[in-house]
Amino acid sequence: MAAKNVVADLTRGDKLTGNNYDIWHRKIQYLLNEQELLETLSSKMTRPEDGNTAQHRRDLEAYQSWFKKDRSTRFTMLSSMHDDLIGEYEIFQNAKDMWDQLKFDFGGTSTTRLRSLVLKFEVYRKDPKHTMTEHLRMMSGMIRDLKAAGNVLTDEQQVQARSAKRRPNLQPLSPIGGQRKPNGFKRKDKGKAARQGGPSTNAPKVNKGANQHKRKRGAKKNISKMKCYNCNKLGHFARDCTEPKKVSLPLDLSSIYVCYPSSIFVCSHVFVAKSISDWIIDTGATRHVARDRAGFVDYRKIPAGTHVVYMGNGSYEEALGVGSYQLHLRTGRTLLLHDVLYVPGVLYNLLSVFTLLQLGYDFHLSLNGLDILLDDVIFGHGSSTWHARLGHIGKDRMTRLAREGLLGPLAKVDLPICEPCLAGKACRKPFGKAVRATQPLELIHSDICGPMNVKARHGASYFLTFIDDYTRYGYVQLIAHRYEALDCFKRFVAEVENQHEKSLKALRTDRGREYLSDQFKDLCEEKGIRRQLTISNTPQQNGVAERRNRTLLDMVRSMMAQANLPISFWGDALLTAAYILNRVPSQSVSSTPYELWKGEKPNLEHLRPWGSAGFVHSTAHKYGKLGPRARKHIFIRYSDSSKGYVMYGEHPNGGMTEIESRDIDFIETDFPSIGDANRDLDLYELEEDEGTLPSSSEGGGLVPRPVIAEDSGSDLQPSGSITLDQDSQARRVSSRGHIPRRHFEIEGNVLLCDAKDVDEPASFSEALHSPDRDEWMTAMQEEMSSMDKNNVWELVDLPPGRKTIGNKWVLKVKRKADGSIDRYKARLVAKGYTQREGIDYEDTFSPVVRFASIRLILSIVAKQDLELFQMDVKTAFLNGELDEEIYMAQPAGFEAKGHERKVCRLKRSIYGLKQSSRQWYLRFHDSITSFGFEMIEEDHCVYLKRSKRSILILSLYVDDILLAGNDMDSIVTTKKWLSSTFEMKDMGEANFVLGVKITRDRSKKLLSLSQGTYIKKILERFHMHNSKPIDTPMEKGCTLSLDQCPKNDEEKNQMSKVPYASAIGSLMYAMLCTRPDICFAVGMVSRYQSNPGPAHWRAVKRILRYLRGTSDHALCYHGGDLRLTGYSDADWASDKDERKSTSGYAFILGGGAVSWCSKKQSCIALSTMESEYVACSAAVQEAVWLRRFLQRLGVTAHAEDAVLLYSDSTSALAYAKDPKYHGKAKHIELRYHYIRDMVSQGEVILQHISTGSMVADPLTKPIARDLFFSHTKSMGLRRI
Repeated sequence: MAAKNVVADLTRGDKLTGNNYDIWHRKIQYLLNEQELLETLSSKMTRPEDGNTAQHRRDLEAYQSWFKKDRSTRFTMLSSMHDDLIGEYEIFQNAKDMWDQLKFDFGGTSTTRLRSLVLKFEVYRKDPKHTMTEHLRMMSGMIRDLKAAGNVLTDEQQVQARSAKRRPNLQPLSPIGGQRKPNGFKRKDKGKAARQGGPSTNAPKVNKGANQHKRKRGAKKNISKMKCYNCNKLGHFARDCTEPKKVSLPLDLSSIYVCYPSSIFVCSHVFVAKSISDWIIDTGATRHVARDRAGFVDYRKIPAGTHVVYMGNGSYEEALGVGSYQLHLRTGRTLLLHDVLYVPGVLYNLLSVFTLLQLGYDFHLSLNGLDILLDDVIFGHGSSTWHARLGHIGKDRMTRLAREGLLGPLAKVDLPICEPCLAGKACRKPFGKAVRATQPLELIHSDICGPMNVKARHGASYFLTFIDDYTRYGYVQLIAHRYEALDCFKRFVAEVENQHEKSLKALRTDRGREYLSDQFKDLCEEKGIRRQLTISNTPQQNGVAERRNRTLLDMVRSMMAQANLPISFWGDALLTAAYILNRVPSQSVSSTPYELWKGEKPNLEHLRPWGSAGFVHSTAHKYGKLGPRARKHIFIRYSDSSKGYVMYGEHPNGGMTEIESRDIDFIETDFPSIGDANRDLDLYELEEDEGTLPSSSEGGGLVPRPVIAEDSGSDLQPSGSITLDQDSQARRVSSRGHIPRRHFEIEGNVLLCDAKDVDEPASFSEALHSPDRDEWMTAMQEEMSSMDKNNVWELVDLPPGRKTIGNKWVLKVKRKADGSIDRYKARLVAKGYTQREGIDYEDTFSPVVRFASIRLILSIVAKQDLELFQMDVKTAFLNGELDEEIYMAQPAGFEAKGHERKVCRLKRSIYGLKQSSRQWYLRFHDSITSFGFEMIEEDHCVYLKRSKRSILILSLYVDDILLAGNDMDSIVTTKKWLSSTFEMKDMGEANFVLGVKITRDRSKKLLSLSQGTYIKKILERFHMHNSKPIDTPMEKGCTLSLDQCPKNDEEKNQMSKVPYASAIGSLMYAMLCTRPDICFAVGMVSRYQSNPGPAHWRAVKRILRYLRGTSDHALCYHGGDLRLTGYSDADWASDKDERKSTSGYAFILGGGAVSWCSKKQSCIALSTMESEYVACSAAVQEAVWLRRFLQRLGVTAHAEDAVLLYSDSTSALAYAKDPKYHGKAKHIELRYHYIRDMVSQGEVILQHISTGSMVADPLTKPIARDLFFSHTKSMGLRRI
């Protein structure tokens, strides 16, 4: 027990620092003796040379025994050292050398050690906080140390010392060497120094000089009104005070003695440090003192007792070394201090004024502190300090202040590199001054902004600007898709060239795909328009358009903040803002853009506040003779086809409508609301910082200038020209470099727009205008060729009374395992949602292989080193034959010439039909069984073919096939048959299937499954790819409940913008495939999809942060034992809403998990036993299925063994094994007793395991990090 206490002391509080060597070396010897390791401090051995004799073997055994003990001794000694010492002594290869060096460094010679012990004994005084027993024990220890060093005290001396040292104001028993006065400086407050009782020889002189004007010699003192400087009470002096000495910083450091063997020096600091790492400028110290080793550039150890620092409160510290110290000042400068003492025990680093004065430094003292000067260069409160005080102003302004004497002694400003200025004022290199156009249409700037987080009323998600460089007049067009930019540009060119009778000379844009298409290039070449493209990720080169987009959106936000209209009216606000900006002065031109463009001054008298109310006069008297002559509407924009306003309001016959009118009486202070006005104004957040924008003198500068709108007579305004594709449901989003980051956050900005690497068109017309038009057309041609090859339909006239179903093109980019583009894929999909049950289809069910089946097969592949190949069925659904008569419209873009009115009578199933998947499966099943494969009953998408020398296992997931086997010839034969029966694509050895990367090291029988690319993709999708990683998916003790759901409409509206369900779905796919570690967390957050709250969303983001740090983790099968082992666990009443328990199980095969589950129980368990019993029942069902699956495959000798299922509940195991009646369990439903039947039949063996070893623990609740790592590692999750 005592040894344990010593270990705790040495590893926690009594670590060796050098000054406590005496007590440390006694404790360490006691500990090593208790561990039978003491002999290693006095002996060492070397490894014997190679040999094969009996003596050599004995020598080797002796050496190995010694080495083991020596290693333990070194570990014990190093563990008991301070961190600063470990690096110095861990270099010793054996304990004896380390022990001898420590004795030399800190034990000292007989003379120096004795001197140190005598000093310690002389200055020691009883601490008032210590009891008499503690005081006597410390005295006995010092007397014992003196005796060991050769200085034996008599009994009389010991009694006298114990008595004297009880009073802290007694002087030492005897002086230690001579004393000398400190020189090179003067004490300012000598009286205070005298009262504090410093042991300097000039103390009597100080006392005399300080009091000679108060009273004569021999006069009696009246102490009743005297105040103690220690306790602040009247009636006594500080030297007679019985209260504990103050431990405040000024008192501790106001009397510091740097003691040498023959002298003592008085030190006094001039200001108090702000932190432990600060340096105190000390006007009394004759040597610099440092408390940390990090700053020493030259260091050497010194024997113990050579230099001692003695504090005024009675404590002292020994110096362990001396050297040169590099002091980095806050000003950015560096001082190299020589002969600095290393004293780790002092509280603060001390800078000696005396030493600096001898070196030629000067000091300037002011109310703001102390400045150190050397040749007009200031250290301390110098240029950098003033620079920070003045808010990081520039050098020129500081120089003016210094010249006027406002910066104290600072005469010359010399600023070093300022990192805060670099961080706060950093900007890109200035762009050269652009050459401005000299006439209209000489240069046009253009850009597309969007998509917005909310579509405009007419469906627009973007807006397009065209800006004339000379006049700064421009046009704005609302568009739904980026590809519309080409048509808008055609109309723009035709209109402006007709108005000005000039040709457009040049067009400046960024490198967005919409501007780089072949059609856009051909149009510019045809018109003779010169292209000016920006450098990638350099939007400043298109600064006119970029800045105007920003200015325009700033106005939109401001107008919508004042009005009470829904955010879907942002398009109307945008057009209104653009209309106004064309008619107000610009910093870039001498007049207004309108005047330079039209040749006349604009009229502003008709302008009205956007969103204000107005009564629209009706000349037709629609409301009858007695009805109102005007109705209240809301002003939403200026008309583009007439000199009037567009008003929004209720139609007389119901609903809402737009009205164009000039006869309106406005109420400009009334801003009525309609519907639910969304107050989120973060339409689009631009990334550029105004601090980085070029100045207004630059032609391409991004200064705040008006962003253009159309002329009131322009036909490019959106009210009558927006064209939307009704079939298009998905937004096309660009990934251009200047689009800013967006975040899914409740606290900050809501989702503004999504970003993808490549635009995936949502329709045929969109594909035609896509920058990747050629690739998409090729993919669609391949799909149509496949349709024709498989004779999918025939063209017929639509029979009377029958209806056709529609179709659409689904265009996707297929990627490789590393995320790069593999191919462009087009799929013609029928609109099966229009089919009618009983007429167009009957049965629809179609199985797919379970992921658990795939993982089980792959674990066998790893263990038995089987071959593994992958194949893909091209247009798989086209192989299914239809039993029903279905008619479909011809595909868009591929109508048969001369037969446009005919329809397609489907002969085979195609994608999108409700029965397509089933028909394809039936066709494949019939074909593969006819080839000799047998379907496994446990999974109808796994087929087995066995012969005397070979075994083949085929698994099917829709159109993806995995083929495993031990005979290469059989595999090749099967692949050839598949290719001859279906149109196949041979993918070679399996390495990427269903989004899961398969990696094999066949020499080690290692197979791993990972989804790193998929995880990175979802992190980018939800803008969490730069988030801070975290160790666990859910914090221990975290609970979620319905109480955290939104309570009012505002909170629900806020959460409606968060892609909660989408994030859950993305996480769930990773969890189902390869990540059992997030199973519980995903299951927990998925319970609140119907009404999630901010706390639930934060839990989802924590899972994403966890995946951010573990995206390189893989589920590994390392060829381990093929005995199926299961773990079952439950967390009783963990659901705070329904008080239901959570079940979890995991099954391990071949070193990795093949099946796992975390699920809330359907019943309310009345006890932990019941919850564990219900969990075991679910685990037994999975165990039986897995066991029979293995038996059906017949590839492992352990397939017939019962499954070993572990549980940490002894009561649940006892109840499962004992069928006797239990009163506390009589209510348990009958179906849960299935476990008993399986145990009795020998299908499962139940075994108890400790809670700390329960692998399924992370599947039922959040647990601590270390335990979480241990259990997930047992499941096979490892970093790759």
